[in-house]
Amino acid sequence: MDVNNKDNISILDIPEHNLTPGMRQYRKAKEENPDCVIMLRMGDFFELFYEDAIIASRELEITLTARGQGEKRAPLAGVPHHAIEGYIAKLVRKGYKVAIVEQLEDPKQAKGLVKRGLVRIVTPGTLIEQSMLSEKENNYILCLTCKQDQVAITYADISTGELTCTSFENLRTALNEIVKIKPSECILPQSLLVNEELKKIIEGFGSYVNGFEDTYFKEKLATTKIENHFNKKINELEFVNVAQISTTGALLHYLSKTQLTALPHIKEIKKKNTQYMLLDSATYKNLELIEPIDKNAKQSTLLSVLDKTKTSIGARLLKKWIKNPLLNEFKIHDRQDSVEYFHNKIIVREEIIQILKNTYDIQRLISRINYGNSKPKDLVALKLTLFQIPFIQSKLKNIKLRLLNFNEYEELFNLSNLIQKAILDEPANGFNEGGYINPKYNEELNQLHNITKNSKEILSQIEAKEKERTGLTSLKIGYNRVFGYYIEISKKQAANAPQEYTRKQTLANAERFITNELKELENKILNAKEKIIKLEKEIYQEITEKIIEHTSLIQKAADQIAKLDVVCSLANVASSNNYAMPQFNKKGIIEIKLARHPVVENNLKQFISNSIHLNNQEMIIITGPNMAGKSTIMRQVALICLMAQIGSFIPATNATLPIIDKIFTRVGAYDDLNSGRSTFMVEMSETANILNNATEKSLIIMDEIGRGTSTFDGVSIAWSVAEYIHNTIKAKTMFATHYHVLNKLSENLERIKNFNIAVKEEKGDVIFLRKLIEGSTDKSYGIHVAKLAGLPQETIDRALEIQKIFTQDDEMVNRIKAKKIENQMDLSKFN
Repeated sequence: MDVNNKDNISILDIPEHNLTPGMRQYRKAKEENPDCVIMLRMGDFFELFYEDAIIASRELEITLTARGQGEKRAPLAGVPHHAIEGYIAKLVRKGYKVAIVEQLEDPKQAKGLVKRGLVRIVTPGTLIEQSMLSEKENNYILCLTCKQDQVAITYADISTGELTCTSFENLRTALNEIVKIKPSECILPQSLLVNEELKKIIEGFGSYVNGFEDTYFKEKLATTKIENHFNKKINELEFVNVAQISTTGALLHYLSKTQLTALPHIKEIKKKNTQYMLLDSATYKNLELIEPIDKNAKQSTLLSVLDKTKTSIGARLLKKWIKNPLLNEFKIHDRQDSVEYFHNKIIVREEIIQILKNTYDIQRLISRINYGNSKPKDLVALKLTLFQIPFIQSKLKNIKLRLLNFNEYEELFNLSNLIQKAILDEPANGFNEGGYINPKYNEELNQLHNITKNSKEILSQIEAKEKERTGLTSLKIGYNRVFGYYIEISKKQAANAPQEYTRKQTLANAERFITNELKELENKILNAKEKIIKLEKEIYQEITEKIIEHTSLIQKAADQIAKLDVVCSLANVASSNNYAMPQFNKKGIIEIKLARHPVVENNLKQFISNSIHLNNQEMIIITGPNMAGKSTIMRQVALICLMAQIGSFIPATNATLPIIDKIFTRVGAYDDLNSGRSTFMVEMSETANILNNATEKSLIIMDEIGRGTSTFDGVSIAWSVAEYIHNTIKAKTMFATHYHVLNKLSENLERIKNFNIAVKEEKGDVIFLRKLIEGSTDKSYGIHVAKLAGLPQETIDRALEIQKIFTQDDEMVNRIKAKKIENQMDLSKFN
């Protein structure tokens, strides 16, 4: 629609005298929040003007109209207030910040222009509305800064009240953590926002990046904000460096400015330290822990196997456990003990699962209540969940599991009983019409409801009472719009009317009177509905304030329910899939009997298990053809070690494992086209990361290193990397390769052993046996794989002819073995 070519004009460019009073309020909000789309409440609609109307029309696919005439003509779009959540969600998902300007008074009682004000700024990382959130996903907002050679990140989920802080010695390690956190929104100081490469990397993780003034990252201002929020001195909160203080204070400032609330449900800040296994971004992706590499293969992740949770809070916690395997053996045992108990007690487990099905997401419920935007049905859900705690207690009675403690929630029983008494079991959805407070909870409310329901009966009772009291048989009660309720008495009896009756009107055959009692009743009847609505809101506010007083205890109960759900899920999976509980050793030995891949075995009718023995500081070189199963075997070892350290049982008959501090994988080959990096550059960058960060306690999975370049270069790099890991890092390593020449490494390096994937040749065909056996092989079977892939027979025959021409050149290998390579290849340039 043509709006006088003002489609590209900002409301800030329009003189105030050309704006209506309401649009001036809009302009003021835009001045204060120029980076936001402003939604201003106008009666039953939220309206948008000028550039925001254009955005809304395009992104929300709604009609663009115009308001005013001539110079005052302005682009306009609007959405119904009752459907606002859906429209906000669409804008936010597309990266817009949305400022909500609400009516701050009842328009019916307003004198002149209705007061309006900013009540909240909604951004991708600050969603709290249930309809906008994924039940099983946390919605994190993350803040990052660099100070004094430390990179700190603080992240929060305001829908659950979580706040976590950690720091790193370099940006790369911090980015590895951000990949796992997967924040919806990332806040950077303006001075760091100019780093386009950093911004591009974070946006590549699926996060929207917003800048924030550097002032809020200064130590003094950040400290003040933190101390005021937690009501503690900064030294009591045990931050380990200035960078952590800076990023935490800045994030709290950002949340306060956008949410316009004190965020009382954020009760504590957790410090994430070195108590978790390190997983770099490549490993996190390659092992397909949470997300599949192929987006269409949703059942190819470890999460898809382990997640049998029944609650949203349990599902979210399980993801955290998978992303953050423990390093503390005692904490691992605490989880194992709980999983083992429910694995053995099948009936108890099933009873607990049924109880969990009757619980709700009280982690987010208590956050919405603290926020002040809860609905009556939220309180009912909270009540129903709290009612389940006694049932859980009865099932866990006399059981000592350090991970689980349901013995401190007596106060919540009283709270749930209060909600039971105050809130109707099936309350109205909103507040505008009442109908959510139990009338019996409050005497005044009960009377008002009685009045609205029984007004005719009450009037009849008064009429009968007055007739009997006065002896005036003609007395009757009537109503009109002029006088309201009145008492009418015939002319003959009117002279005997009681003294307290006040004459109001004389008719030909009757007199009409009013009384104080009748006027009070009239006031109650005519205003009962309005008073009910007002009183119910007041009572609801009182109830929520009492609930808010128990926020910390409710959050603890939510944590316990989540843990219970996760250990029952892991026990359920262990029972269904025939998993075993692993043991841990101090010798650094990985020994797994009849190991299986937890994901692959679920997708195959028959899976060939393999036993693995890997001594401390040992490397095994694995050769064998493509499709034989090298990658599957290596990945299953990594996944089993990870599963063990989250407290899960594992797909094997038994196992003894060390505590692994870091898992590294160099698996697969792909071009990083977004960054302009070739397959080989990606391969070398990941390899450099491994060689620069792995320790003796790490597990390294190397798959086909060096194949992204020429054969001689590839062999040289693979050989050198293997030597460096063996001689310098001494990490337990599984090294798969097509370069059979690497089998020669074991002749000089004592902690390297050769293994291969067994194959069977039968009448010119190859059968993959999927078994890992000790010993080397000099056959690649590449031509056989090509045949299986469907290459024309003519091509296969010619390849076999050419293969016979080539012979292995041992001279190069002998030279490498004879000369000790003093200078390892420099991979630091790939960092």
